[in-house]
Amino acid sequence: MIVSEYTKKKTTLSYIKCVLCRNDTKSGVKIKKIGNSFGTVCEECTKTFNDEEIELMHNMFKAFGGYFGKMNNSKELSFSKLEEIAKSYREQNENINNIENDIKTLHSAFLYGISPQQLVKGVKLLVD
Repeated sequence: MIVSEYTKKKTTLSYIKCVLCRNDTKSGVKIKKIGNSFGTVCEECTKTFNDEEIELMHNMFKAFGGYFGKMNNSKELSFSKLEEIAKSYREQNENINNIENDIKTLHSAFLYGISPQQLVKGVKLLVD
């Protein structure tokens, strides 16, 4: 037997998670074409990163897991991670001009909330 049910009117808006930082937001979300699919990107990430960086970060998080700022809970922690990366480059005498091509380093930096520009500038500043 089929019984008709009344549906409750939804009184609150649902949150949408950003594909990069996983923050919940209700407004300011943009739907962006990322590779062959689409993803929702919050207003803050849209302002912070250009389209190429968004696609790079999304692909890395899909492949290796995590999200932007997952391991970050303070600026001091991010800076110490940046110092650790710079120390590793200094000790191994690696060319810091190609740091943006080092996938492992980029992914690690993203997890600690370090943007590509901060990574390149920060490591160059700390190594020199």
